[in-house]
Amino acid sequence: MHRSRVLACTITVAATSLLASACTTGSADGPSSSGDTSGGTVKVGVTSDVTSFDPAKGASATDYVMTSLLYQPLIGQDDGGTFVAGLAETWTSTPTKTTLTLKKRLTCSDGSPLTATQVVASLKRYRATSAGALLTFGAANAGEKTTITGDDAAGTVTITTATPWGEVLSGLSSTGAGIVCKAGLDAGAAALAQGAVKGAASGPYEMATARRGASYELRLRKGFDAYPRYASMPAGKPADTLRIQIAKNESTLANQLQTGALDLAPITGTDVTRFTGKTGYAIRSTPFIRNYIAFNQRPGHPGADPEIRKAVAQAVSASAFNKVFGGAGQTMTSYVDEKAACVSTDTTLLTTTDPAAAKKTLTGVSLKLEGTNGVAGGAGNSYVAEALRAAGAEVKLTNADNATWATDVTANQGDWDVTVFPLISGTLARGGSYFLGPEPAKGGQNYGAIKNTAYAENYVAATSTTDRGAKCAAWQKAQEALLKANDVIPLATVDVHYVARKGISFAMPGGLLTVSTLRVTR
Repeated sequence: MHRSRVLACTITVAATSLLASACTTGSADGPSSSGDTSGGTVKVGVTSDVTSFDPAKGASATDYVMTSLLYQPLIGQDDGGTFVAGLAETWTSTPTKTTLTLKKRLTCSDGSPLTATQVVASLKRYRATSAGALLTFGAANAGEKTTITGDDAAGTVTITTATPWGEVLSGLSSTGAGIVCKAGLDAGAAALAQGAVKGAASGPYEMATARRGASYELRLRKGFDAYPRYASMPAGKPADTLRIQIAKNESTLANQLQTGALDLAPITGTDVTRFTGKTGYAIRSTPFIRNYIAFNQRPGHPGADPEIRKAVAQAVSASAFNKVFGGAGQTMTSYVDEKAACVSTDTTLLTTTDPAAAKKTLTGVSLKLEGTNGVAGGAGNSYVAEALRAAGAEVKLTNADNATWATDVTANQGDWDVTVFPLISGTLARGGSYFLGPEPAKGGQNYGAIKNTAYAENYVAATSTTDRGAKCAAWQKAQEALLKANDVIPLATVDVHYVARKGISFAMPGGLLTVSTLRVTR
């Protein structure tokens, strides 16, 4: 399978399995507890089953929930892109060499020591088997061009890349790079994918019982003390037991919140209004999907003409797009949202909405607009189509299912001119990898065949340095090049709303709920 297709499939699965986790303590008044020193039992509801328990192969939201609890990454990433300790206590990083020093007395879930040699073996497996490794080590450093070594006596792991790449730490903080202990590596990929392997876990929880399609119960590892040290860690105690249960849909989760059967539920739809302003509930919202317009810029397609791209930008309104989803999201100023490190917030780089000006260029222009119906049934695509028609364009709208859209657009096997892209990633490097390099047919990710030299040069500059100031300066230039050329037209986010009852606290580093930070409060 081509790399572009792998990433397209990841987007597809993530877009159709919006994270729906919920916690319960069995009481609306507070968490259940087995004693004053206990975190009690917390129930987590999800709307889809696990597709793989292998952290390197996780593709759906439920996969990420489960593997983040079982397999701890070396470091975490906090607000503003700041890195924090995980299994590693300290680290140094240059564009070609990263060295991490592990915390003392780390253990696996069977009690055996977690050594630097085991960490190296896990990272080598990740390098060889995970699509995410492409952006952890850099495309130019694939395979043996990335050297990973360990020193058990010193407790260090060193990663050396042949070509400068400044995103290694960011990649190591991802769920996919979670460390699998020797027992899991020895069991093999098939065993890891099918379920938790005894002794494989390096994270705070280990699997106690599993009923596929129904529920999973995870038990807190006694003495585990390698939680990421986020700046805003919540008060309270970790749950002694996490029970992950599969629900039918978000409405079911909302019903259980109201009856006291759940304490926390992420909701993306209108069910969130059932809790707005209600005593006993708190709502925290964060972007989950970042929508933008992009073009097929191959010869013969309208998007190859910069004046057509500009006119499309003039025809649409990010605010109007946001209203399609109830106005609960955030209008964007780049292809990622405002929480991303180094994101441009310069509104002068955006083409101003001007339907009258758009009409001068778009009248009579035929456009094939294809988008996924996995986001609110394609309502955003319909808005864009109507805005373009109002500006005189002749629009053929295709609201495709996610699999078809991924095949047609991100793998470029269909006939399309314009797309509304639902980006899941919130980082400039990962999201921006779709705008440069080879096309899908040649094994790349550049689905629109964009040729923006200034963007490509500054993308390389931004991802080849570990200096924060230089990185952000290059990212600003890269985004400016994309936005001025209207290669990307930012729209708005679709948010996930975490509705919490009394008794549960959690952290949202970088705007994302990190399940391992769930705490039972008093």
